[in-house]
Amino acid sequence: MDDQRAAAQGLNRLGTDLYARLRSQPGNLAIAPGSIALAFGMTEAGARGETLAEMRRVLHSGLDPARQSAALGALSARWNGGLGEGVTARTANRLFGHQRYTFEEPYLALTRSLFAAPLERLDFARPEPARQRINGWVAEQTMDKIRDLLPGGSIDGDTRLVLVNAMYLRAPWETPFPAYATRDDTFYVGGATATQLPTMSRSGRLSVASGAGFRAVELPYRGDELAMDILLPDARDGLAALEAQLTSERIQSTVAALAPTQVVLRLPRFRVETGSLSLRTALTALGMSLPFSRAQADFSAMANPPSPDDRLYISDAFHKVFVDVAEAGTEAAAATAVVMARAGAAAPMAPPTVIAVDHPFVFVIRDLRSGAVLFMGRVLDPRPSR
Repeated sequence: MDDQRAAAQGLNRLGTDLYARLRSQPGNLAIAPGSIALAFGMTEAGARGETLAEMRRVLHSGLDPARQSAALGALSARWNGGLGEGVTARTANRLFGHQRYTFEEPYLALTRSLFAAPLERLDFARPEPARQRINGWVAEQTMDKIRDLLPGGSIDGDTRLVLVNAMYLRAPWETPFPAYATRDDTFYVGGATATQLPTMSRSGRLSVASGAGFRAVELPYRGDELAMDILLPDARDGLAALEAQLTSERIQSTVAALAPTQVVLRLPRFRVETGSLSLRTALTALGMSLPFSRAQADFSAMANPPSPDDRLYISDAFHKVFVDVAEAGTEAAAATAVVMARAGAAAPMAPPTVIAVDHPFVFVIRDLRSGAVLFMGRVLDPRPSR
């Protein structure tokens, strides 16, 4: 578990780094650092030289390459069914490769053995059927929650490999919100517009912490392997200030400060669905430029063709997330695809603490054993499809 925790710390830093780059976009937002780390972990295993060095810096890969791959593979296996009784968890990895392109056998052996990621051959000369096959596989693995991960035009005749992770989670709360207690209550959409929305309510002992301008409350899932943390700004318009301090270290220190408290919690039902996010610009801004360079990328451990025109680089990476929170628990799914192209191409005696989540907030879903952040995001408007 020590290596798994080290890998988890790295993916948490990657997640908050990416979140900081993506948070300027409007509306609700969610990413799945666990899914991103697995897709790029498979990609990192095929890199060499300065390309590998850049990837390791940006991905916060703190272990030596062999141990890093093994630790991520172990986390993937854990998240594929090992997250507690009553929890439905699925994580699947796959390589979709050009039907006539030659990949290095040691790389294929590594991804098969550590990531349980077989190679499926596709005809990328027919891009649209290939794209539909990959998107169909993702939809199947995520119980149809992630559709159209790869947008139109993301696959073309130069595509040689698409590395994909798909993640699905259905987790019941340890203590469900009673359905009879749900009623319409005020939520300030965007921190300003008072709107009546279905709001869940429960009372009992929950772990609570206070930070600089925010409070946090933790909701455990059945099986004691997962939890959701709600980070609520003190001010209705305080989300931007909270997001500005949302680092991996801040999440870790907040979690460490959680203490059991008698609480009355009011939380709106919410659903967050992202479109297919391109991660290329954010990752390049974080310092990962060589892997996206047609002329300079070195993925020779993945494929090492004699002609420079046939060597691989990352043309783009796509990510999509679904999170739905209700009285019984949480349903969440995510997928990440890395597209590679050829270069030529205490006893409750005091009154309970009332926490009314009535304005924009941040949520984090964590694997308690490893500390890994599986999903994180913000809710400006709890209503679906907004």
